[in-house]
Amino acid sequence: MLITADWVVENGRVTAMGRLRDLEGAFGGRERRDFPGCVITPGLVNAHTHLALTALEGVVPPMPFAEWLPRLVKAMASWGPDDFAASATLGAQRALQAGCTVVGDIVYGPESVAAAADHGLGGVFYWELLGIEAEELPATLERLEFPVADGGRCGLRARCGLSPHSVYTAGPRLLQAVREAALELDVPFSIHVAESSAETSLLRSGEGPLAETAGRMARGFTPPGSGSVTYLDRLGALDGATAVHLGQALPTEIPRLAATVRGIVVCPRSNGYLSNALPRVERFLHSGIPVGVGTDSSASNIDLDLMAEVRALHQAEPEIPDRSLLELATAMGAIAIGVEDRFGILEPGAEADLAVFAIGPTEEPETALVRAAGRETVQAVMAGGIWRLLEGALVSPDRRAEAAAAAATERAREALAGA
Repeated sequence: MLITADWVVENGRVTAMGRLRDLEGAFGGRERRDFPGCVITPGLVNAHTHLALTALEGVVPPMPFAEWLPRLVKAMASWGPDDFAASATLGAQRALQAGCTVVGDIVYGPESVAAAADHGLGGVFYWELLGIEAEELPATLERLEFPVADGGRCGLRARCGLSPHSVYTAGPRLLQAVREAALELDVPFSIHVAESSAETSLLRSGEGPLAETAGRMARGFTPPGSGSVTYLDRLGALDGATAVHLGQALPTEIPRLAATVRGIVVCPRSNGYLSNALPRVERFLHSGIPVGVGTDSSASNIDLDLMAEVRALHQAEPEIPDRSLLELATAMGAIAIGVEDRFGILEPGAEADLAVFAIGPTEEPETALVRAAGRETVQAVMAGGIWRLLEGALVSPDRRAEAAAAAATERAREALAGA
């Protein structure tokens, strides 16, 4: 297939790039699709999200993180596996509608992986682990159907990974056990780090609104008198990790991150939703740390529009060049979650993932993308060489899952109303 943005797709892979007049000679007999007035980008990389929580959008309104968390837990407790599966399917569709073909997704079992595969999404799917003893880890992975026997393989376009949620829900021995398991299985590892001021208070003094949660879930935790970055580094739990949020990371901790992590992911609009600080991304970039951008879940955001996150970063740090901001949502985001060999780029041999945004005539396409691209301007999305969205509409929407997700939303609302 010849797509007019100066490159060619064949058999699910990018096979050539160049000027249209040059490619027409070699590929002119192929099917051709033109997108006038549009810019084609690599499929966007939502480097941190929770697709299985998409149906919780709007269920818990914006509020400080420590107040939001128990409400989220209560809402989730009202669901069964079918609800999470329907919500994950809804999330996969919403991701495509925002131009995303790759995710760093936190999962609670195999439902999200299956939903993503059905819709062509690739990336890394991190099984979340929390509130257990280190010795319970093997049995928990079996119960959650993590593919240990398959070496953590998740399919042709995906990798399975592990995530011990945070320092306040996973004790020190569990943090180390999950990291060791990830190394043994050779799978990616991700963790929420320095997300809120409540987390900082807990680690500094053992007090604050997360103290009860830590006492109940983080087995063996004692306050280290330091920040999360320092604490996790001492445990060896940052080595090769994808660290998420970092709103409370100190400038003095950035060298530690640069020396240890695979990359970091920031979620600006979710941080605002939960009254959490947004880290200064330019500091991480200056230190050479790969930075991705994510939406987090719809439970702590208004949608899964990744380009809206890019605009939020632009508003917070207008000194970051537009090209760099776009790299956070594509190539650098792929590096941050460890899939840069296949995703986030338009180069021969890479996965044929692309998004087409209508931006109109412009002399500065990168600036136009940062200012205007998003769910409202997506015209088409290809994942793995297959069109998933055309003329702004999903090619194969799952209406049954959408209806099931709507019912799951109502169950969650009723559970909170009965609190």
